[in-house]
Amino acid sequence: MITVSTTTSEMSTAEPEGGSQQRTCGTRFQRCVMRVLSHPWCIRVSRPLALWVLGLMLWGLAAAKLGPMAGPDGQLFRIGLLGVVAHLVGFAVGLTGLPPLLGMMVAGVILRNVDVVVVTGPYLDVASAIREMALVVILIRAGLELDPIALKRLGGMVLRIAICPAVVEAVCVAAITNILLDLPWIWGSLLGAVLAAVSPEVVIPLLFTLQTKGNYGKSKGIPTIVIAAASFDDVVAISAFGVLLSIATSTGDITSKIIQCPVGLVIGICCGLGLGLFLRYIPRQDDNLVTTLRTLLLAAAGLFLVFGSAAVGYEGAGPLACIMASFFASNGWAPKEKHTVEKNFALLYTIFQPLQFGLIGIEINVNVLEGRTVGLGIASLLASLAARIAASIAVAAGGNLNLKEKLFISFAWFPKATVQAALGPVALDIVRKMQLQEFEKYANIVLIVAVLSILITAPVGAILISYLGPRLLEKEKDESCTAPGDQQLNNLSGEGILPI
Repeated sequence: MITVSTTTSEMSTAEPEGGSQQRTCGTRFQRCVMRVLSHPWCIRVSRPLALWVLGLMLWGLAAAKLGPMAGPDGQLFRIGLLGVVAHLVGFAVGLTGLPPLLGMMVAGVILRNVDVVVVTGPYLDVASAIREMALVVILIRAGLELDPIALKRLGGMVLRIAICPAVVEAVCVAAITNILLDLPWIWGSLLGAVLAAVSPEVVIPLLFTLQTKGNYGKSKGIPTIVIAAASFDDVVAISAFGVLLSIATSTGDITSKIIQCPVGLVIGICCGLGLGLFLRYIPRQDDNLVTTLRTLLLAAAGLFLVFGSAAVGYEGAGPLACIMASFFASNGWAPKEKHTVEKNFALLYTIFQPLQFGLIGIEINVNVLEGRTVGLGIASLLASLAARIAASIAVAAGGNLNLKEKLFISFAWFPKATVQAALGPVALDIVRKMQLQEFEKYANIVLIVAVLSILITAPVGAILISYLGPRLLEKEKDESCTAPGDQQLNNLSGEGILPI
């Protein structure tokens, strides 16, 4: 019985010779595939390849449902083409060590000025919506990265850096353009409000990259200072632009426009606080889909805040509320769950980033640039930037920052991009609609200098942040090097956010 049982067991476990050979061949094939996939170059291109395939499938879906609008001659197709080309150029530029966003923006400028991608009509609203959605992702990530303890410790410095350099730059722009470009004071102040806004789309991703490379400046709370101040700076600049534009063109109730600035700040703080506290506790932490639901709810909340605030006439409130909602919500989550949500938004941004900067690039039409205005505009811009840098260094005094760290903050605090691309043409559009020909010359100067500010400060600022960050800021080597507030942020963030 025992012998028979043993023989039967051996017979049952025996395999045909062909099956063994097939399994060996399959194992060899799998090893071969894994060896190829583990190659450094394959690892580097796997995500772009996946995104390109995703883009092709989405285009196929659009073509099947929308027909000619998504065809090669349609503007929707051209916007998709812009995203693909911008991603490729950005990827190539990234291989050189420069920020990929520079290549993405240059791709947009080239495609616009060779008439390959020209967005007109209702598609201008599509392009604007894409840029705003990308901005929402950036602002949410900014809120997730804020350090509550460092922010409390450095709150006074954040307010000083957010307001004082912007006011100094705006006043300098108004004075210098009045002398060099013969702009009336009200139009010079309007241009100053446009240029005073810092671009979080340029600054924040580069700060994230510095954090992934070595937590540069984290022990002093420098990323928290710059990220937090960016939202306040843009709120003040955008609100001031609305007030000054109403005064310059004498449209609407000027008193209500003046009141709109502080009211927008209050609305942004209250909405962000309310939604943030709600998302901190809902859904419950023991829900099986908690991280997925939090990602979806946070994204929906951000879109609602940014688009909703613009719909009711308080454009400056939305970005501030978006940052505050993600900040208050995430600081009540478990570290692992917060880290997963951060990775989800990092992936979303890899999709939106090429479209965002490509669409900024197509706003730059070299045909509107005039020789004399360009030269004097550059001189005005450089002078006002010098004043802003000096003001940034001055207002950073009184803290525990050394000279190198103050220099980094000042250089990290002047890149211009989306706000200038969005606000630059507004005055000219309104002047033309109202048929105020006497103001068209001034509105054109505002547009030209806004375009120049993007061309000069976005790439130069991005290069300076990437180059000076590791040289001017202290690298965190281990947990013992971090301050208490930054240690808490490390615990909340897990392993850190994915690189862009």
